[in-house]
Amino acid sequence: MLGLYIHIPFCAHICSYCDFPKRIPFSKEEVNKYIDKLIAEIRSYEIYFKNIDTIYIGGGTPNYLDLYNLERLLSFIASLKINFKEYSIELNPELITLEQVKLFAKYKINRVSLGMQTTDKNGLKLLNRHHNKEDVLKSVKLLKDNGITNINIDLIYGYFNQTLDVVKEDIAFIKELDIKHVSAYSLILEKETLLNRNHKASELDEDLIADMNIYISAELTKLGFIQYEISNYAKPNYKSLHNLKYWSKEEYIGVGMGACSYLGHKRVTNSKFLYKYLNNVDKEVENLNEEDEKKEYLILGLRKVDGITKKDYFKRFNSYPNDDFNYQKLFDYKLLYEDENIIKLTSKGLMLANLVFEEFI
Repeated sequence: MLGLYIHIPFCAHICSYCDFPKRIPFSKEEVNKYIDKLIAEIRSYEIYFKNIDTIYIGGGTPNYLDLYNLERLLSFIASLKINFKEYSIELNPELITLEQVKLFAKYKINRVSLGMQTTDKNGLKLLNRHHNKEDVLKSVKLLKDNGITNINIDLIYGYFNQTLDVVKEDIAFIKELDIKHVSAYSLILEKETLLNRNHKASELDEDLIADMNIYISAELTKLGFIQYEISNYAKPNYKSLHNLKYWSKEEYIGVGMGACSYLGHKRVTNSKFLYKYLNNVDKEVENLNEEDEKKEYLILGLRKVDGITKKDYFKRFNSYPNDDFNYQKLFDYKLLYEDENIIKLTSKGLMLANLVFEEFI
């Protein structure tokens, strides 16, 4: 089965850490044209509709759209009669309204991801987030009151001048929210971001970040969350079905500015620039060879706490991982665990995952 990802690039402001394709629109007409193009692009994948079982609307800021364009998009998706198991949308807490939430419920969206990042005022200012703690509380209540209870909170830790006490406050707040899923990411200084221009990676305290990681994992476990991927924790039966497709290297369709599709050993990526996307210019097509596929399958699969099974690897490639890669060093350093059935990261390996992945690149 396939996943369908729909990208909404528009934002009211640009967050200092974000390197996703995004822009502050110049006019309503620009947004209208984008939704027109998006609908046309989704239509072009009609032969795949019957095989789609997850939908994910991300950004950017999907709920930056006005009610007219939001309903235009959601009603069109509804007309496709996709038999989905999971239908997600990303939201900024300060922009959520009752009218929006009623639309989500009307069109059967059953999972919401809220970009909280932190409750710390200094952290929010650094990250250029424009909400506060009260906005998050109101958003969660509004969603639950309208029947949307599968809620994820995005959390960022390890940013400049953050303390462990701040992380403890964030986790205490998450406990108060009583939600189903947490995505906890340590700050990465991506190239095309304001934070990267103003700071150096050497300013980040790696030991403190490791302590934060350990604390978050331990406390979320106490709250009944299960870590199933390096950065993701879910209550039982609430894993992100859509994101699991990426980590399991299943096929997916991506539509919108900068979105990527992976179908039949081919990766197609739309332009990250609005004008070029609207005019089908600079679409990148990459044909993956078997070596590429094996590397990606292993790297993505090892992001999952349960790792990969040798049986699945053999079924896909007619070989075993140790036939294709030499990773003895990772066992020597106790970063990787292997038995007759599986390969997965150790707890130490989860902390140092990027070092593990470098061995397969």
